[in-house]
Amino acid sequence: MDKEIKDYKDDSNEEKNTETNEKNDLIDKEIEKESETSNEDNNNEIDKENQILNTGIDKPIECNKSKIENIEVEFESDEDLIEKEDIDINEDIIDKNKIKNKFKLTKKTRNIILIGSIIVLLLAIYIGKTVSKYENKIFPGTLVYEQDISNLEKEELLSKLNKIEKNIEDKKIQININNKRYDIQIKNLVSKYNNEKLYKNIIKNQNEKNILSKFISIASKKITNYNLYVEIDEKYFNDLKGEISQDINIECIEPKVIINDDKISYKDGEDGAKLDEEALYNDIKESMNSRNLLKENIIINAKLIKDSPKISMDDLKLINHKVSTYTTTYGSGNSRGSNVENAANKIDDLLLMPGEEFSYENAVGPVIASNGYKYAPVISNGKLVDGIGGGVCQVSSTLYNTQLNAGILPTERRNHSKAVGYVPRGLDATLASGSIDYKFKNTYEYPLVINTKAANGKLTIEIWSNEDALKGIDYKPVSYVSGNVANTYLYGYDKDGNKVYEKHIDTSIYR
Repeated sequence: MDKEIKDYKDDSNEEKNTETNEKNDLIDKEIEKESETSNEDNNNEIDKENQILNTGIDKPIECNKSKIENIEVEFESDEDLIEKEDIDINEDIIDKNKIKNKFKLTKKTRNIILIGSIIVLLLAIYIGKTVSKYENKIFPGTLVYEQDISNLEKEELLSKLNKIEKNIEDKKIQININNKRYDIQIKNLVSKYNNEKLYKNIIKNQNEKNILSKFISIASKKITNYNLYVEIDEKYFNDLKGEISQDINIECIEPKVIINDDKISYKDGEDGAKLDEEALYNDIKESMNSRNLLKENIIINAKLIKDSPKISMDDLKLINHKVSTYTTTYGSGNSRGSNVENAANKIDDLLLMPGEEFSYENAVGPVIASNGYKYAPVISNGKLVDGIGGGVCQVSSTLYNTQLNAGILPTERRNHSKAVGYVPRGLDATLASGSIDYKFKNTYEYPLVINTKAANGKLTIEIWSNEDALKGIDYKPVSYVSGNVANTYLYGYDKDGNKVYEKHIDTSIYR
């Protein structure tokens, strides 16, 4: 029995050992299969497990069975093996695919770049050849006053511009205003055409472009229209506008203060009209840049602008008081007396606004026969001789004293070379047309008006302004004479007779 059991055990062990060996063979195959796809660390691990199985002597079945069961579970199928090594395998596959796809993209890009490079090269060659044809020529679409100068050699351009200038000179400008017509020859109006400046500008505009811009300009035939740089003859234009203004201007009338027998009245001003000189100048300049200048004559409709009075009636109504007066006598009924009355009438009701300067020569001149003056005795180089306008200096001297009594100092004054009888020495004021004038400026805060009365051998000149113009001061001029020298002073006194102002005016020397 024991022997049978023993035999049975031996047989059983033998069967188990056989089964174990079969399983070991299977494990070896799996391990070998795994070693083909696993790294070196996995092989070492499998070898270690295999050693453990092979060394199981006392309990080979239990040890091997546990390991086998684990291995069987772990390697039941190929999918399990793949799942175990999924990360590494997939990473290898992905990396290879990436490299492959990258290679394919690079190849495609290289083809595109190659084709693009060929196109660019051919285009560059074409652009270069096109531009080189116009290296010394004017680009297509270039015009001067709508005349095509395309394809001209650069050396021919200046000659062409000179011909255009000649054509322009033959043209006319017609100016129309107020039913009047003025025909102007352009050759008289223009002082310079600056052909060389235009020549340089055209060449510069072409040369400064880069090669692509040059090609675009050439290929598109883009229109570029040039005009000459015309300079207007200023003297000719001033003469022209003076002629037109004299024909058509209507001067405005300033409002006036009228004084008769110490009575003040006012007269409203009136608007006038005058040539718009600035607009005319600009229209002429613009016409010289007209693209149609060579095709037709230029017509300009000149403009008039309103010429309004510069003085307001409100300012004039501030004049309400006689500020000063002075009277001299003259012989009437002769040429000299006529000259006195003529000059006095020319300054009657003359208005000066604050800060405005009075010029006696401008007010009464020119002292010529056509202006109402006659020949009469005048002082010249200390001698009494006949001359046109003798007597006008009595009016200026009378006004000089009136001005000083009004507390106003002269800005320009000269005494006669010889003392006169109608005013004291040092208190006369002479006039020599073109060389000696008599002037003063309105230093009041208010307008002032000059009032004159000349009749029956008596000349009276008054200055009127506001009652507050003198600020309560009474002015008196005094001349201190010593031989042929007179020193003139102006004094001012307050209402109590106290001297509050003193000023040395001038030193007069007589022959």
